[in-house]
Amino acid sequence: MGELVNDAVYKELNLVPYSEFSRILEVSGYRLQVVEIFANMCRLNALYMIAHAGSGHIGSSFSSLDMVSWLILEELNTVNDIFFSSKGHDAPGYYAALMGVGRLDFELIHKLRRLDGLPGHPDIAINGIETNTGSLGMGISKAKGIVTANRKLKKDGRVFVLTGDGELQEGQFWESLISAANNDMYEITAIVDHNKLQSDTFVNRVSN
Repeated sequence: MGELVNDAVYKELNLVPYSEFSRILEVSGYRLQVVEIFANMCRLNALYMIAHAGSGHIGSSFSSLDMVSWLILEELNTVNDIFFSSKGHDAPGYYAALMGVGRLDFELIHKLRRLDGLPGHPDIAINGIETNTGSLGMGISKAKGIVTANRKLKKDGRVFVLTGDGELQEGQFWESLISAANNDMYEITAIVDHNKLQSDTFVNRVSN
């Protein structure tokens, strides 16, 4: 990607300004259509960020944005509801969504993978990021930790975890589900972004 993108290319890209996000979010009713438009606006801004940075994961960001947009706009109803991505490569898309709802400074759109800007992968130093993304397959384990802490503190709240279909090849993912089920951790919702791709090849060429 870095070899294909240069200043001339990204200067031709237009981003969607924050004012347009404010306009679409003021629409009452038609929630499915609003979420769809919001997600596509975020895709344009994620593409702008990645092109501006000269690197980043377009596919992972694009494929997750319908789900991320629905969660942010329609599902995360209380202060204790949490969403995070276990795959992490979709960070530009999530940043775009957070900017769209005003939870992240919109001017950071120009600073992906820049000093004093936005890191290429999720980091809790960024507002709205609940957990860093480390090795793949750890998302459910992190969610169980959050649920366990909430239960001890007698706090309500759901935990939505977005995983990738390539990530499901990790053994820890499956091992983590056993105790989650045995401890009736109904607070956890695991979502698989089935985009059929991992890294630089198709999932079905590795382990479908």
